[in-house]
Amino acid sequence: MTTRLELVQHQRRFEWELARDQQAVAAERLVKSRTHDLLNLIQIVDLASQELERRGAGIADVHELIADVRGAADTAKAALTGLLQLARPAEVVARGASVVPVIQAAIERVGSEVTVECAVGDVATACTAEELEHLVIGLLLDLDAGPASLLVRTRTIEGKPWLELVRGSASQVGERFELRIVAAIVARHGGELADSERRGGGSELIVALRIVE
Repeated sequence: MTTRLELVQHQRRFEWELARDQQAVAAERLVKSRTHDLLNLIQIVDLASQELERRGAGIADVHELIADVRGAADTAKAALTGLLQLARPAEVVARGASVVPVIQAAIERVGSEVTVECAVGDVATACTAEELEHLVIGLLLDLDAGPASLLVRTRTIEGKPWLELVRGSASQVGERFELRIVAAIVARHGGELADSERRGGGSELIVALRIVE
């Protein structure tokens, strides 16, 4: 029980870090959406200035005013476009930790009675060793009492290699509290999480992460 409580606290601390990251992502999305809105408004001003120029042909001083408006719109558009580029940096997917040793260490740390079948060699995803450790611990802490298994395998999906962690349980799980951190890590790296009932009873949870060469 003491070991389990320590692991739960270990998970919660990392979950708080993930929550801060998610808040930063939400703020970035808000900036992007507001920037797009402003660019749309600037486009309206630019089009309106062109229409004013057409209608105001021959009116004294109107061309100078329109030029000032259009110049301000162009300056604002350039500034906002620069902000969008900063908020949307080029995505670089780096190779993370080798999967097998991290998974083995995490299982030993939890001490769960789980049957492990590893059908992969030296592969890695974009997950760091810390992320992968928390993911595996979350999968194992989520289990109720009873026999369980963990299959580590690779699959090719749409021509690309993926790593799959297939956790089988003879019983249904409870409130899925520990899966929040698993889902957050999977979402961070564009993976997939699927849950289904297993033939003969129990449940099967599949975590899929893209393999990084």
